[in-house]
Amino acid sequence: MRPMLRRLAALALCFAALAGWAAHAEPAHAWSATPGAGGAPARSAAGPAPLTAEALANLEAAARLLSYIRFFHPSDQAVAVEAWDHLAVELMRVAEPGADAADLARRLGTFFAPIAPTLRVWAGDAADAPPLGDAPAGATHVAYWRHRGAGSIAPEGAGNIYASEVERDRPPVTLPWGARTVDARLYADAHVVKPLGAGIACRFAVKVFVDEGGSIPHAPAETEWSSTDGKPRLTADDRATRLAGVALCWGVMQHFYPYFDVVETDWDRALGEALASAAEAPDRRAYLHTLQELVAKLHDGHGHVFNPSLAPVSMLPLALAWAGDSLVVAATHDSVSDDVRAGDVVLGIEGRPTQHWCEELSLRISAATDGWRRTRLLQALPTELPGGTHARLLLRRPDGAEYSITLARIPPEPIPGAAMSRPADGAELAPGIVYFNLDGAENDALNRALPRLAAAEGIVFDLRGYPGGAGVQLMGHLSREPTASARWNIPIVTMPDREAWEWDESGRWRIPPMEPYLGARIAFVTDGRAISYAESIMGIVEAYGFGEIVGSATAGTNGNVNSFSLPGGYMVSWTGMKVLKHDGSRHHGVGILPTVPIEPTPAGIGAGRDEVLEKAVEVLRAKIEADRAE
Repeated sequence: MRPMLRRLAALALCFAALAGWAAHAEPAHAWSATPGAGGAPARSAAGPAPLTAEALANLEAAARLLSYIRFFHPSDQAVAVEAWDHLAVELMRVAEPGADAADLARRLGTFFAPIAPTLRVWAGDAADAPPLGDAPAGATHVAYWRHRGAGSIAPEGAGNIYASEVERDRPPVTLPWGARTVDARLYADAHVVKPLGAGIACRFAVKVFVDEGGSIPHAPAETEWSSTDGKPRLTADDRATRLAGVALCWGVMQHFYPYFDVVETDWDRALGEALASAAEAPDRRAYLHTLQELVAKLHDGHGHVFNPSLAPVSMLPLALAWAGDSLVVAATHDSVSDDVRAGDVVLGIEGRPTQHWCEELSLRISAATDGWRRTRLLQALPTELPGGTHARLLLRRPDGAEYSITLARIPPEPIPGAAMSRPADGAELAPGIVYFNLDGAENDALNRALPRLAAAEGIVFDLRGYPGGAGVQLMGHLSREPTASARWNIPIVTMPDREAWEWDESGRWRIPPMEPYLGARIAFVTDGRAISYAESIMGIVEAYGFGEIVGSATAGTNGNVNSFSLPGGYMVSWTGMKVLKHDGSRHHGVGILPTVPIEPTPAGIGAGRDEVLEKAVEVLRAKIEADRAE
């Protein structure tokens, strides 16, 4: 992940804090308002109601067709659509009551005709496709979508690397009887046939033929969906709007998420489950949970769904930490009595075992590794649990004694002492061993510390978090030869359903050596909090053997984040590119593994000890002593 996006990462953290989730990634851009906001009043909302099996199949088919036309049909009319949210909402209303396959095919074909005039939808399967017809005469070019990642939904802003555009090529032609005609084989290849479910299938052009008058057949480019002007405000209180949000979100990931080859997810099944849940969601928060559960099935550490208007209003007055598999108190709010102490294990909340709460909340947490899931749980548990003004907890002291206590919830706020204090940059941890904290560090901090680091026999670099610009600069001081980052691959997408992808691999960092060279013995401490850009740094450390890696595995999610909004004020972020390790092996869901594994213990947390840092010092002292003995 590129350091140029760290300001976006900071903005992402602000959004995530509002939503009650941790996010050491870069999903943040300025979110646009819901289309239609401030315009016409919201349409009367339809309340929650379950879907029949037939209605669910109809909506699944409509969602698939929506994504095909939105991202791969380059007619002038489809390209001009701006009101995709409103179109999707109306599509849900049109598709759900389809009486049978023939009726559904007619409904969908009629609905999309203004923006996809060559689309054909029929009852049956691919073998039942109607004749294609003759290739258009007089075409001068073919037009097609070329997506460099999902650029058509990516917000505009500095640092966005994703882009989508309609490109044009001159088609081969034949000249029978003196008439200029598109080659018939090329015309057939420009169309794809896809089953949609619910007993229907479709054919649409991924390459549209155009002449001087525009895409063929000619029709006005402006349709009712070409602008959001005058459109009603969309609200998730409306059932069709919730269904549309699921369809839109599912379609983005179906065609652009780059990790379906390594995550075990039945994405088609996920569509049906999310539509059924959205149809019955009793309120906007329940719908938020529906969307979160959908995105969680991507197993993507950058996967977040949030709505700032649904930010938590209270939290437990505790900061929590993991000690192995135990959830322990790391710090308490001033309102908590001295009966609750750091290091106490949280066994239960509101009469339920802590593990049950973790399992329930984990359904809404998108994570590629257990380390990132546990990191997210530390923020979710204090803020996301249901309850009133107080919460009853069952805890266990280090001596094994259990006790119950009722704590008053507090407004969401940082709790002093939540993060274990770290030494000052340049501090000597042991004779000849110096410390530098990379979490948030910028170049000026590293430059100030360089004289001490250059003189040290051993250095501990702390990357339990997210670095600033110093992360990249440091790599230049650790090698006498140029180094490179992991392999960043942006998908080049021209066909639906992740077919025929090509990859843009041009974005790797090339880092020149820098003075002073730091030739000391080095250890990096890290854990599941290190995600994205932090893993770009740790990946270089791993690939070039720059030092021991002490702690636990990183988050296993890297690659520039993409983001989009859904109707009703919901925002989604996700990973829009594939990252492979230097040797071409898998990074996603693996991360950077420690060479010296160690995790904190309840006793260590209670005593205020940083056991991971202590282990790093121990490892370096042994290496330095061995060097001296040679």
